[in-house]
Amino acid sequence: MMKINKINLFILPIVIILSMMVMINITYAQTWKFAVISDTHDADKDNTATGVTAYLSPIIKFIIEEKPDMVLETGDLITGTLTKPTSPVYTKYEDQYAAFQKLVEPLNKANIPLFVIRGNHDYGKKNGDLDIQQAYQAAFAHNMPQNGPEDEKGLSYSFVHKKIKFIMVDQYINASYDNITLPLDWLEKELENKQNAEHVFVFGHSPAYSPADEKRRHFNLYDQPDLRDQFWGMLVKNNVTAYICGHKHIYFRGNVNGVEQICAGNLGDAMGYNSDKVDNNLADVFPEKSVAVTDNRPGYIIFTVDTNKNTITANEYCLDANSNKYLYDTYQFNF
Repeated sequence: MMKINKINLFILPIVIILSMMVMINITYAQTWKFAVISDTHDADKDNTATGVTAYLSPIIKFIIEEKPDMVLETGDLITGTLTKPTSPVYTKYEDQYAAFQKLVEPLNKANIPLFVIRGNHDYGKKNGDLDIQQAYQAAFAHNMPQNGPEDEKGLSYSFVHKKIKFIMVDQYINASYDNITLPLDWLEKELENKQNAEHVFVFGHSPAYSPADEKRRHFNLYDQPDLRDQFWGMLVKNNVTAYICGHKHIYFRGNVNGVEQICAGNLGDAMGYNSDKVDNNLADVFPEKSVAVTDNRPGYIIFTVDTNKNTITANEYCLDANSNKYLYDTYQFNF
């Protein structure tokens, strides 16, 4: 009969416990998160004291609780050039960006990096504003990856994190009020060179497909169908997982030819949503029903990547009137 000594009886449970801990750590490592915000400017253009929405502070707190690997913003960081002369921070773009940086500083303290691109508020009216462009460059662009086109260093850029490639696309090099611009040659090379990534997310400010039947042109990609179709064709050809944007101050999503468009603009000045006016190219649209402007609440998205299950889940959380969060929408990418 085999003899079992007391030492073995003591060591065996420890080995089992250590093995279980290793398995738990492996499972944990296979699940990670990133967060998305957009249009963090103050809706009160006449009186804003900071240029930044008051909702940003509680949202940053909720995001930190999720422990994401990073946060990405798709533009319109501040009220910027849309600030009215009655505001104490009118034309004081450095002060507005400083106010934004102060509100997101808890991310830095939590070792959560923030990646940003410009929106039209960060570019200027009509044909742009040199003062705000220089203020943005000084505050943010030099801290972003510098692998974009030669004239867009720190504005357009890309990086790979845990088998996902993130491509941040600036839309405002030599843009005008009626027309945005896109670095398509650079983007095409970035999409073709996946750098061993399993999924690709592309970020820009303006939606490619509209949630509304608008009559005015206002730095909208969807008002330039030829450019939009060329851009979207690249995303489809290269099996992009999703295009994430803002600009329109609502949360909505829909699919075109296998690529999901998600608009996360509902931190900005709230707008109504008429489900009958959504671009008919979009399929599987959410919200399915119209949303009154009074019911449009500020929000943010938490993406959870589960490499074990090979899924990515996007949860849109909104804040109620008391700044308590609630789950508004869940969408799962299956591969």
